[in-house]
Amino acid sequence: MQDILERCYEVNNAIRESEDYRRYIAAKERLHEHPELVRTLQEFSRKNHEILNATAYNPYDEQHAIVREYDDFLHNSIVNEFIRSEQRLCKIMQQVIKTIADGLEFDYSDG
Repeated sequence: MQDILERCYEVNNAIRESEDYRRYIAAKERLHEHPELVRTLQEFSRKNHEILNATAYNPYDEQHAIVREYDDFLHNSIVNEFIRSEQRLCKIMQQVIKTIADGLEFDYSDG
């Protein structure tokens, strides 16, 4: 078990030392220099999550409407760089998790 954890810490360090992570941190710091942008991004994210988690209406139409509503905001260079760097970091994390789980078999049956 300890060997596995040590390797996890190595992966964690590799991610933190990566250019993508450094860009994310820089973009996050730049974004946080503008509290009004942070508030608007939180509002956009909350609305977006509500749309993605709701099942009573057409999420495609709602998604399109929210992007139109926040179009100018999303094209702000500070916001755009943060979102893009966050997406790159999320893709890395997804790939890491997928790689870790690749080939592992789990039996969830009760018997």
